[in-house]
Amino acid sequence: MRFRKTTTLIASIIFFGMLCSGDHFPQLKGHYLGQKPPGMTPELFAPGIISTDARELNAVFSPRGDEFYFAIYHPDPDETCVIMRTKQVDGIWTEPAAVPFSGTTADVDMAFSLDGKTLYFCSTRTQPPGASSAPKHDIWFCDRLVSGDWSEPKNVGRVINTSESETYPCWTRNGRMYFSAIREGGFGGKDIYYSQQAEGTFSAPINIGSAVNTPYDEGDTYVAPDEEFLIVSVRGRPDCAGGSDLYISFRKNDGEWASPVNMGVAINTEAYEYSPMVTPDGRFLFFSRFEESGSDIYWVDAGIIDSFRPETR
Repeated sequence: MRFRKTTTLIASIIFFGMLCSGDHFPQLKGHYLGQKPPGMTPELFAPGIISTDARELNAVFSPRGDEFYFAIYHPDPDETCVIMRTKQVDGIWTEPAAVPFSGTTADVDMAFSLDGKTLYFCSTRTQPPGASSAPKHDIWFCDRLVSGDWSEPKNVGRVINTSESETYPCWTRNGRMYFSAIREGGFGGKDIYYSQQAEGTFSAPINIGSAVNTPYDEGDTYVAPDEEFLIVSVRGRPDCAGGSDLYISFRKNDGEWASPVNMGVAINTEAYEYSPMVTPDGRFLFFSRFEESGSDIYWVDAGIIDSFRPETR
């Protein structure tokens, strides 16, 4: 009953915001929900369709670009976050709806495996069945079924998940999963770690080092599939323009990460910028922005990344 009540409420909020004209969801065709691509200045993504008066965050396209996932935060007493999905059916994008496995807990930070067969996300749901509700986020995953739907969620296990929060998974081509966590031996606050997966087994997580991780909070991190660069949301650094800013680091020729550089006023404001994600085709950088009026999803031409690329590494 609680699941139905929560998801119905969220769906009603979204549907109300999506009524661009008339009484029906607009017919959207083409890449990126048929939206006009932005230039080098960030713009709201799909205003009135995805970015509405609700509190949206995260922005994840499937590797084929035919599905789009985002989350809606609902400030009820349980602080529910619901994962929403729209997909192309016969070339037309469907009205966003909650995925079947989300709706009763805080579900956020979605990420696809590079082959699109697995969807990872973070959740405060119970684990295992019958256990008490987890007070922190764990990383979970669903496998793609033959029908195109998702399997029941499974916890990635205790090699990765601890009594603290593990959030924002991101996968690279060599089988590494990057994520953020607070762990003993870190540099203070949240740090970025990676774990190597082989034959379905995760290795012990490795802290990526002091060039990126600091006494401040390093949180949401997008790592390029070839690990050439990463974009991280950091809170508390002296050069932050607001609550949290996006920073970028390129991998040096010696394989080490360079010290992250603030992405500046082109991206960052006095608000909170977080949840960076580059689209699978490398064309656009998406991120979320939280301010007093709420949280929305923005996108910008990924060419902005090149403006921070060092001449020599």
